[in-house]
Parts: sequence; structure tokens; C-alpha cells
Amino acid sequence: MQNENPTKAAEFMQEAVPLMLKLNISPTPYNYGIWYAYVSNRNQKLNQIMDSTLRKLGNIPSFLSRELFHEFLLPDEFNTGHGQQKQLKTIIHTVESSSKEMRQGLKDLNLVLEKSRKILKHANKEEHFDKVIHYIEKGTLLASQKATHFHQSLSLVQQELDELKMEFEEVKKQIEVDELTQFSNKKGLERQLYQWLPEAEDDISIILLDVDNLNEINEQFGKRAGTALIRYLAELMRALKLEKTLLARFEGGTFCILMNEATLDVTHRFAELIRQKVSAQKIRYKQSKVHMPQVTVSIGIATLLGEESPEDFLNRARTNLLHAKQAGKNQTSDR
Repeated sequence: MQNENPTKAAEFMQEAVPLMLKLNISPTPYNYGIWYAYVSNRNQKLNQIMDSTLRKLGNIPSFLSRELFHEFLLPDEFNTGHGQQKQLKTIIHTVESSSKEMRQGLKDLNLVLEKSRKILKHANKEEHFDKVIHYIEKGTLLASQKATHFHQSLSLVQQELDELKMEFEEVKKQIEVDELTQFSNKKGLERQLYQWLPEAEDDISIILLDVDNLNEINEQFGKRAGTALIRYLAELMRALKLEKTLLARFEGGTFCILMNEATLDVTHRFAELIRQKVSAQKIRYKQSKVHMPQVTVSIGIATLLGEESPEDFLNRARTNLLHAKQAGKNQTSDR
């Protein structure tokens, strides 16, 4: 934006903001940045990605906005940590140096071959042929050694790049993981939902689960007890080992189970299984050795309807969770 004159920048913003409002795009710096760039039409690749995403999803998810902003709008020096930057510079230097060495080796070999051709034109003795053969062998050996060194350098570089990519993937995962339970957090759930949604029909379901009376448990037993309870419930859900399912934790005692290829009936039966399992547990807080009162959860479930947006989909599950709470808690609602 800083490169535009004030009048032009204002025109672009006047075009971008109504578009954002029409598509219900959140007013974040990332979104303002990419939509400003979109209406300015200065980067065709960015526009193509945004157009394709809008056709498939009807929206630009927040995680994608951040990634597009970093890829197309943020200067490269801000996209990578200092340590990774240094490592990438070292890799580039290694490839550049070994590439120069390889080019020089080939250049030297070509000179050897050229001189050998000239000698052969005037060669009339056996010793001349021996000299040429020796000369070519020596030049070929040197070129081969440099080629081998270049290949070894490339192999090492590839290994370092693979390790660096793994580090980046690990960092990305940590950003999307709930520290307490090691489930996905809301951001991780959002990413998975947007990955599954374009190819989904009506077989993606959400189970939104919330611990009843968690505040009272924290007041009676202390916040450590509430934290231990959340970990306990996470282990209970993890032990079910479901396929094509993502476990996530939002704030407090709210969990979300995203199920792929699951109809409403299947989802309802599974939600009831979890609710009954939790209410049947007799949980004793190990710090005080005192049994907690019966722990229960309220559950709201929803199955994708047609071309419903992710936000509407999740909001229906939230509404059903609220119905379960209002119905007396320890309930499952899918209305």
C-alpha cells in the first residue's frame, strides 16, 4: 500500500471494503492487505488463488489469508526465522560454490578435448597417440572428480532442505496444537474443515462438547483440578481411536470432534456414547484424594447441509450445544 499515491490507495480501499462486507470477510490486517492487493490486480497468481478459493468455498478462511499475505505481500526477510534464514543462505552458498566448481571442471575438460583434437590432426607417431590418451584420461578424471563432488554436495543440500522442511512443518503443527491436550486447537480445526469441505457432500459432522459446571469444579477443587479433568477427558476421547476424525479443544472445557464420512445417525450414536462414558466415570482428584461430583458434558451436533459455509456449520453445532445446556445439561441436541 505504501507505494500508492493517497488518491489511488483510497480508490482501492473503497473497492475492497464493500467486497469484504459482501463476503463477510473479517476486518483483520491480513484480510485488508490481500483484498487491497486483489482489487489492485497487480498479482495475477494471488488473484487466481483467491478466485479459485471463492468458487470452492465462498470465502477466504483466516489461515489462508495469513498464508497469502506472507507469501505475496510480506517481504521475504520477514517470512523466515533468523536461524532458518542463515541456514538457507548457507545452502544457497553451498550449491552456488559446487555449481561453479562443476562448471569449471566441464570447461577444463572441453579445453582438454579441444587440444587433443588439434594434436591428433598432426599426430604421426605412436607416442603422440599415447600422449593424447593420457591427456584425455587425466582431464576426464579431474572432471569426473568434480562431478562426483557436485553430486555429493547436492545430496547433502537435499538432506538439509528435507530437515528444514520438517522443522517448518513442526512449527506449523505447534501453532495449531492445544498445549494442554495436544489436540488441534481452533485454528487447526479450521484448517482441516476447509480441507475436507470442498469435496464433501453431506457426510461431515461436528460434535461440540462442553464440560458442565466447570466453573463450579474450579471453585470447589481449584483450577488445577479443572485442568486435570480436561486432560482426563482428552485421554478418554483419544482412547476411542476413531478413523477420519479430528479431535480439537477450544477454550476452557469445550471440545470439538470433526468427523468425516459420518451421517447424522452415526454422529448422534457416537455423541451419546461419549456422553454416557463421561457420566459413568467416578473421578477422584489425586491431589486431595476426594471424589468429584458426577462429571457430565452437554453436546451439540450438526451435519453439513448442502453448500453451507464452515462458519454456519460450526454455529449450528454451537446453537445445538446451547439447547442441550438449556434442556438441563448432560444432554445431546441435534435439532
